[in-house]
Amino acid sequence: MKKEILIFSAGGSGREIFQLISSINKLKNEWKIIGYVDDDSKKIGKKIDGIKVYSNKNKPTKKNIFAVCGIMDHINRKNIFENEIMKVGYQITNLIHPSVEIPKCFKIGKGNIIFGNVHISFDVDIKNFNFICNFSDLGHNLISNNYVTILPSVVIGGNCEIGTQTIIGSGVKIHQGINIGENCKIGMGSIITDSVKKNTSVIDHPRKVISENR
Repeated sequence: MKKEILIFSAGGSGREIFQLISSINKLKNEWKIIGYVDDDSKKIGKKIDGIKVYSNKNKPTKKNIFAVCGIMDHINRKNIFENEIMKVGYQITNLIHPSVEIPKCFKIGKGNIIFGNVHISFDVDIKNFNFICNFSDLGHNLISNNYVTILPSVVIGGNCEIGTQTIIGSGVKIHQGINIGENCKIGMGSIITDSVKKNTSVIDHPRKVISENR
């Protein structure tokens, strides 16, 4: 029997999770998506991708339903998990795209989303409620703590640690042996060569113009 699952968020990232689950089901017919949950009044009661959009107040609450959160923003994701998912008693699962090869030494907590074509090296430890997007490269001995968001095409060197509630923008490159503190924001395309203290934003913008092409 298929396991029933709700996707919290009917926005773009929630619909990406719909695609992820569809890819999983092509190999193993495991999940039945029973609805989106969203607070957008324009979406509630309608169907998106052929499934109903519920409000938080009228969502299904029967036993043995799983729930996953499609919010990339770590603060909103934490709020939804703590106040809308776990309080109701929904079951928590990890969703990993079939294209991702999982080493035997890989450690993972709960509530994590890993999209397609992510490379995972050895002795990587993903804690809870992480959101890891397509084409990212996770170096060996990485520790990624709770509620971390890693956007597409991020490259993280070996022996790094990412602090709780940190977001790593698309295309960021992090050198080996770097610690990123909790509650940090690393801007798109940045190159990180030194450790970053907690509660810090790093933005490599605007780019320097070194010559004009003629």
